Amino acid sequence: MIETLVGSIIFLIIALSAYNAFGVLMNIVAASRAKLAATSVANEKFEIIRNLPYSDVGIIAGIPAGKIQRNQTIARDNYSFDVLTTIRNFDDPFDGTIGGNPSDSSPADYKLVDLDITCSNCKIFTPLNFTTLVGPHALETASNNGALFIRVFDNDGLGVAGAEVHIMNTETNPDTIIDETTDNSGWVKIVDAPTGVNAYSIIGTKSGFTTDQTYLPGGAAGTDPVNSDATVVLQEVTQAVLSIDRVSSIAVSSVNSLCEPLSDVEFSLTGTKIIGLPQILKYPTQNFTTDENGNYTISNFEWDTYSTLLTSASYDLAGVNPFPNFVLAPNENKNLRIIAVPHVNRSLLVSVQDTANTPIDDASVRLEKNDFDETQTTNSEECQTPGQVFWNGLESGNYTLTVTKTGFETSVTSVDISSNWKNENIILEP
Repeated sequence: MIETLVGSIIFLIIALSAYNAFGVLMNIVAASRAKLAATSVANEKFEIIRNLPYSDVGIIAGIPAGKIQRNQTIARDNYSFDVLTTIRNFDDPFDGTIGGNPSDSSPADYKLVDLDITCSNCKIFTPLNFTTLVGPHALETASNNGALFIRVFDNDGLGVAGAEVHIMNTETNPDTIIDETTDNSGWVKIVDAPTGVNAYSIIGTKSGFTTDQTYLPGGAAGTDPVNSDATVVLQEVTQAVLSIDRVSSIAVSSVNSLCEPLSDVEFSLTGTKIIGLPQILKYPTQNFTTDENGNYTISNFEWDTYSTLLTSASYDLAGVNPFPNFVLAPNENKNLRIIAVPHVNRSLLVSVQDTANTPIDDASVRLEKNDFDETQTTNSEECQTPGQVFWNGLESGNYTLTVTKTGFETSVTSVDISSNWKNENIILEP
């Protein structure tokens, strides 16, 4: 019995191994067949392109414009292949480049055709890429167009590879619509682009990143955008830039003066990035409300400097950790604690920091007006807020605010307290 059992187990192991090996072999054969079929599709596409008139070698509504579809699904040998075709004019440095030395007045020397093929119904398939060059039959002539070079970079000024760039020009007939991906240096280079003033609207993004774009004058960014839609000039290079980086999140908690959770607190965040002059913000005031546990998480937020305010008339902002005005870095998960106290008359929140924007603790803050004279120390409350002190129940009028700290120059400021809540930011010089 034991010998039979052992023999059966050995046979089962050998049989399973052989079955698995056969399965792997069949998968390899299937993948090889799919690859051969995809190669056949690529060769067929290239033959069609090479037999077109040179002026027709381009993408419908693209640059260069032509008769080739950007996306196409092709069935071959029971496989369904998705073919993404990219065609770009190529400026060969052999005879100079546009805007270079020597300058090439006809930079569209030949066309680069790129095919990306994926399989939607293949069990195992590695995406394939095929590239070929197509040259004109006749000598080149001076171009009536220009060039549009787009660079996408991050907060550190480094190029973002693999960013998705959407380009649209509605002044052409038909509309020019290009969806391109940046190279390893963050560039998209469009050669032989039709000329036009503020003709090219550009949007750049990437999965897990923020979005940046150009703006048409008179649109969402007002009459004077910081980054206007691109203008392409005859036989010149136009450079456009977009800045994106990884998105961040903010975990907000609202508490009372004893650091106990406080529910349903209404607050707002306002950014500082400007998309149009004089003061059109990319992220204007956005309102939020904490939940029954005093929490609220903001996801997919862009890096910026934000200011915090309470929007409920029932509460005053008595402090924020880390600071009422804070910097959110790219790819940061920041915790933001808001201290809210019941509203009493007028209130003042004083924030003390050094020249590097670092909160200063243990600074002496004295507030005076007539018979009122009170001194507090930053970060001395039970629910600590770095570099901050708070007063409420104040009378309206002008107060003298004196801030001292060993190793820093004394600051003396006149503060007008006429609104219900005010934040006074004091920077101490060493």
